[in-house]
Amino acid sequence: MIKELALNRIWPGGSLKTHHRVINNQSQASRLRVWLSAALVSLNVLLLLSYIYGVNQFASQGYEITALQTRLTGLNTSNKQLNLKIAQAASMVSIQNDFLNSGYVLAATPKFLQTENLSLR
Repeated sequence: MIKELALNRIWPGGSLKTHHRVINNQSQASRLRVWLSAALVSLNVLLLLSYIYGVNQFASQGYEITALQTRLTGLNTSNKQLNLKIAQAASMVSIQNDFLNSGYVLAATPKFLQTENLSLR
C-alpha cells in the first residue's frame, strides 16, 4: 500500500525532478504557442494591409486611366479641328482671297504677239 501512495505513482516520471522538467517543457511549449500566435496575427495584419494597399492602387489607376482617356478624346477633337483649319487655309479659294486682300490683281487673259504680223511688216 505504501508503494501505491509513493510519489512516482502520483506523478508519472518518477520523481519531483522529472515533474519540474515536464512543467518546464510545458511552459516552453506555451511560450512557443504565444510567439507563434503573435507571429500569425501580425502576418494576417500585414496581409490585410497589403491587400487594402493593392486595391487602393488599382482603384486610383482606374481613375487615372479614365482621366487620360478623357484628355485623349479632347486632344483628338482639337486635332481634327486643326486639320480642318489647315485644309481650309491650304485650299485654292483661301489662297486667292489672301492674294486679293494683299493688293494683288487677278491675271487677265494673256494676249500673245502674233509672229505673222511682224514678218509682214
